[in-house]
Amino acid sequence: MSTSAVEESQAPPPPLSVLRVTRGTCPQCLEIVPARVIELDGEVLLEKNCPEHGDNRVLLSESPPYFKELMGYYFDVMPESLPQKDYILRLTHRCNMACPICLASSDEYKEEEMTLEHARELMDMRPRGMKLDLMGAEPTLWPDLEQLIREASQRGHITALHTNGINISKDEDLERLIDAGLDEVHLQFDGFEDAHDMVLRGQPMGAMRRKILGVLERHDVATDLVVTLMQGLNEDQMLPVLDFAARHKFVKEVFYLGCRRLGRASEEFATATLAPDQVIDEAERRSDGLINRHDLRVFNKLYFAMLSMFRLRKCFYIHHYMVLRDGKGGYRPVSEYIDMPYLEPHLDAYRAGFAKNRAAAAARLLPHIGLAMVRKRGTALLMDGAILPVLLKMGFNLSKIQSRIILLGFITACDPWMHDEQVAANCGKGEFSTDLGVHPAGADANVGRERLHMNSERVK
Repeated sequence: MSTSAVEESQAPPPPLSVLRVTRGTCPQCLEIVPARVIELDGEVLLEKNCPEHGDNRVLLSESPPYFKELMGYYFDVMPESLPQKDYILRLTHRCNMACPICLASSDEYKEEEMTLEHARELMDMRPRGMKLDLMGAEPTLWPDLEQLIREASQRGHITALHTNGINISKDEDLERLIDAGLDEVHLQFDGFEDAHDMVLRGQPMGAMRRKILGVLERHDVATDLVVTLMQGLNEDQMLPVLDFAARHKFVKEVFYLGCRRLGRASEEFATATLAPDQVIDEAERRSDGLINRHDLRVFNKLYFAMLSMFRLRKCFYIHHYMVLRDGKGGYRPVSEYIDMPYLEPHLDAYRAGFAKNRAAAAARLLPHIGLAMVRKRGTALLMDGAILPVLLKMGFNLSKIQSRIILLGFITACDPWMHDEQVAANCGKGEFSTDLGVHPAGADANVGRERLHMNSERVK
């Protein structure tokens, strides 16, 4: 063995670096405990310290420079917990499927069904402009769904249906919801392979999904395809789903949701979870760098800057990007229309000036956003670029997105392993349910429900 090899083998391990001190949930007892975000051995980890169960670590990122830069940027420009205006309505615990990875633990626990009167209480919290995510388990089983959508539309709220799609696979069923005022559909869509569905959903879904997609396209419903990804199973579906979206303009968004240990997915799939940052790694590898971390870093700095200008709360764990349809059935990344290297130092200047004078920092940044588009071939994006911040402020109705744009999200549902109080303080979704009431942070509601279920009576 060479001298250098001996020295390398005897070198001490790299030191642990503490990036942020916070609080989180112990995944064993589900109590709130001290926590910290650390860098160790080329990874970013969330470490919890429970007096009873000791230390627990969960992977957040295998790309520390990317993660650290964006985490610092986010917390510098989002220094306070902002008011919530987007709410999940957990309408029912019932479902017409029995997915092995059900995050909502459908049909497992005795739970009071929400009533229309309950839902009206939430809708009346704000006069207009809330985004209402109609969820369950399966919200299409809830008897007053059509009436709720109608009343929400009359009140000026945005309605987003989160569904497996089975009960809107007939034209007449979807038409009733559209006539009531439904704005958008978020469709459970894990890819095109029945073999994957058998693992994730417990039944083949290919034929049914094709039918559902056809109905949604015929009625031109603004649709988000939510792709739940399980490590080692269906990552190869990321690009085929995006390719489908590029060819079908009714698809406005594709969300890649890393499977987490929540609900029924808690134990059996513990080793197959994916953090959003790992999903970004998969996107970069599978697109041969067309979607890449450098561009995502700049785009998310821009996104976080816009959120802070408009005082809108959104989760740090959710990272966004955009691609644009090329008119030939394909797509190109937004980096081909925005000069990212030009824009990044101006975004950094916004961060530096934010604490002194937010308005002045915003006034300095905004012209450079326009120039970053003009410097490339993104002049046509100037109008879209002006519309997107307005949509953010107004609740982000997918039906208002221009047809050339496909939004991408790399997301998760916070489980007790990933739960971080500082991140949850600006969770992008609140929750309204019969078991937990009104929660300004869906992330807190997730772990609160797991805590509740520890001692709840199961359905016989």
